[in-house]
Amino acid sequence: MQRIAPSLNTSPPLTLVIGNKNYSSWSARPWLTMTELGIPFAERMLKFDSEDWARNIDALSPTGLVPVLWEGEPGSGFPTFDTVAILERLHELFPEAGVWPHDGRARAHARSLVADFHAGYAHLRAAMPMNIRSSHPGKGMSREVADEIQKLCTHWRNARDRFSSGGRFLFGDFCAADAFFTPVASRFVTHAVALGPEAAGYRDALLGTRAMRAWTEAALLETEFVPMDEPYATA
Repeated sequence: MQRIAPSLNTSPPLTLVIGNKNYSSWSARPWLTMTELGIPFAERMLKFDSEDWARNIDALSPTGLVPVLWEGEPGSGFPTFDTVAILERLHELFPEAGVWPHDGRARAHARSLVADFHAGYAHLRAAMPMNIRSSHPGKGMSREVADEIQKLCTHWRNARDRFSSGGRFLFGDFCAADAFFTPVASRFVTHAVALGPEAAGYRDALLGTRAMRAWTEAALLETEFVPMDEPYATA
């Protein structure tokens, strides 16, 4: 396991169980949050369709899915599963780290945006899965996907207009909402989605964070081909 971002103290130690960095957008969200905000954790990767996954997923994930945050020993400590639940647990453990905005209304709005994406955008998520290694210009676009992209960009613009105070991110400083939308920004690059200047600037800010640069660098080194996550390619 790789130790990440040792700048805040935690007891018991945290371990984040994740999937492939090239594909797993849900794994990316808590990883990016913790890394960018300096929350210390160990990383345990279970690559999809691997022997390691088959052998260990039942012990490391109560749901058979990733990500999972373990407090204490993975498999015998305390697990929190589902990306949004993990973000909330991190906020409880590190209330001053900036997982959510400090202002109450900004925090409520950030949570609303995350909940909206978590529960919706089915067309965008299905037609344009995260695939950092690949380039599929124009693939996956439809009227339904375009409508969801327009809705999302409107949410981004409204949040920045109201809460960013001129900062690069939705609420000024980087927070969990920005981590949540970083895999979406990656999708927009993979599929060469045309964005307006403001949305494109926010996309670039997300992809330029220290955490996302590290995640992308690791994703580009992966060689596994997972057919379920590759609707536009063959091995």
